[in-house]
Amino acid sequence: MLFRGQQGLLPLEQVIQALHHFSGEYPDARMFLWIGTDSQSHGNTTRVVTSITGYRERKGARSYQYAQVLNRRLPLGEKLDYETHMSIEVIGKLRQALKSHLLCWELELHIDGGENGLSRLHLPRVVGWAESLAPIYQYTVRTKPFAVGATRVADRYSK
Repeated sequence: MLFRGQQGLLPLEQVIQALHHFSGEYPDARMFLWIGTDSQSHGNTTRVVTSITGYRERKGARSYQYAQVLNRRLPLGEKLDYETHMSIEVIGKLRQALKSHLLCWELELHIDGGENGLSRLHLPRVVGWAESLAPIYQYTVRTKPFAVGATRVADRYSK
């Protein structure tokens, strides 16, 4: 899995190193990692982007994206399932790598769904699934309008 960032394509290990350097610029600022996925249909394909955003409270953010193209269009419920699956997969890898580096950043899984729009029909299932895994990987679940990692960051790169 390679993530695109300011330094080009990086494996997850180098993303963590870059974020560690980024957080060190303001060591007193609280550091969060927002993991969110968004997807957009383009003809008969779906572009899926998972974003890792390092957010320093009131001190800026830096983002890295993993992009993939699926050779079919996904209906809304399946899109939310797949987006959540990708975010959880990245969080699992991140949590493991952060432990090996002794980094204690707060992880947030950002789901691209909220109480308005058609996604609300699928939200209880997807949030329930994500929250069932939260104690294992130690993350917080956020939905719209607080899911900036998915609704703003990943969305920007999935178009």
